Amino acid sequence: MTDPLPITPFTQKLDNTIQLPGSKSITNRALILAALAEGETRLEGSLFSRDTRIMLEALTTLGFECTADQTAHSITVKGEGGNIPNTCAELHVGNAGTAARFLTAFLALQVGGTYKLDGDPAMRERPMSGLLDALVALDAAEFEFHGTPGYFPFTLKAKGYNGGSATVDASASSQILSALLLAAPAGSGNVQIACPGVRPAYVAITLKMREAFGAAPASSDANGNYSLPALQYKSPSSGIYSIEPDISAASYFLALTLIQGGQLTIPNLSPDPLQGDAHFIEVLAHHGLRVDAESNQWIANCAAPDAIGRDHREIDFNPFSDTFLTYAAIAPLLGGSVRICGIAHTRHQETDRIAGMANELSKLGQLVKEEDDALTISIKPNELRARAMKARNAGQLIEIDTYEDHRFAMSFGILGSFDLIGDGQPWLAIKDPECCGKTFPDFFKALDQLRG
Repeated sequence: MTDPLPITPFTQKLDNTIQLPGSKSITNRALILAALAEGETRLEGSLFSRDTRIMLEALTTLGFECTADQTAHSITVKGEGGNIPNTCAELHVGNAGTAARFLTAFLALQVGGTYKLDGDPAMRERPMSGLLDALVALDAAEFEFHGTPGYFPFTLKAKGYNGGSATVDASASSQILSALLLAAPAGSGNVQIACPGVRPAYVAITLKMREAFGAAPASSDANGNYSLPALQYKSPSSGIYSIEPDISAASYFLALTLIQGGQLTIPNLSPDPLQGDAHFIEVLAHHGLRVDAESNQWIANCAAPDAIGRDHREIDFNPFSDTFLTYAAIAPLLGGSVRICGIAHTRHQETDRIAGMANELSKLGQLVKEEDDALTISIKPNELRARAMKARNAGQLIEIDTYEDHRFAMSFGILGSFDLIGDGQPWLAIKDPECCGKTFPDFFKALDQLRG
C-alpha cells in the first residue's frame, strides 16, 4: 500500500473545465447488454477502471469477442444473441457489485452451463441472497455454496429463463433487480417479477438503457410488479452506444466549486441525464451553487463561497446515496448542522459507509450521531482547525482512513483541498489513494490539474 497522499489546498477560485470519466454503472450495464445483443456494439466514452475491467475480463473469459481501446475510451463487443460461448468458467468479481450481480443473472441464461464465482474478502460479505433466491424461484439456476450460504464463493448451474414469476428482495441493492431486468427477458419465456420498495434511480437507468438495445419501454405497476416479455436484444442501429459521464464523480467537483468559488465547466452532460445523482445539484443549490445545464455541458458557479447557507437541514439521500459521502465530508465547512437520512443500504456497500463516515468526521472533531439509517453531523469548525493545527505543529497531517472505498478517498480529497489554515500547505492526507481505481483511477491527477 502506498504512503498517505497529502492534499495541497487550492488558493484561488476555479476557472476550469474538467473531462469526467464515463459512468461505471452505465459502462457495466452496457457491456452486459452488448453481449446479450445480436450484432456488434461500440461503447464510446467507456470507463476503464477496476470494476469495468473485471466485467470486461469476465466477458472475455466467457468467450465473447471484445476489443478495448483505452486511449479512445472505446470498447467493442460482438454480441451472441443471448448465448454464452463458454459453458464452463471460473470468474472473479473483485469487489464490484455491478459485476457480481449482473454476471450472476446473465450466466443463468446458458442452459447446462456451470460457472464458479468468487470475489474479494469484502465481496464475500456483500448481499447476494435476494438475487440467488429469485433465480432459484424462477428455476433459472441452482447453487452450490463453498462458504456461507447466500454469499460468494459459489458454483452456479444454469437452467435458463423459461418463464415464470418470482418475488425479489432488492432491499439490499437495486442492482439485484437491475440484474434480472437485463438478463431475464433474453430467455425463452415471459417473466413476472414482484419487487416492492426498491430504490428507483438506478433501476430507471437500467430500463432506459434496455430501450437503446431494442427492448420495449417497461415500468412497474403501483405494487412494484414488472412484466418482462421474452425479447431479442439488438445492437443500436448506429452500432454505437455513448456512455454518459459519471455524475457521481461530478459531485466531488461540484462540491469543490461550492467551497472554493469560481466557475467549472463539465462537458458532455445533458440537461436530462440518465443518472439520478444529478439531484445532488439541488442539495448544493441550497448553499449557493448554481448550475447551468441548458446546453450539452454543465457550467457550475459559486460567486460567494463565504455566504453559504448555515441553517440546520435534513436531507433524504436515498435516491442518490453515492453522493452522501461527498456532502458529509465537506459538512464541516458548511456551518449549522445536518441530518443525512435514507442511507441504511450503504452499510452493505464497499464498506459500512455510515460507520466509516462517522469515524472519520469524529477524527476531525465533529459531533456525529450515528443511526441505522442516518447520520446527524453537528459542525465544529473551530475544532476542525484546532486539530489540523495540532497535527501540523507535531510535524504531521490528519490522516483519513478510506476502508478500501473509493468514495471516502475522493470525498475527503475535496475537504483537504480547502485552505483551512490559510497558508496553502497540506493539513490532511488520504490513506490508500489508489482505491480510487475502482471508478476514477486518475481522480487525484484531475484534482491537481484544476489547481493550475
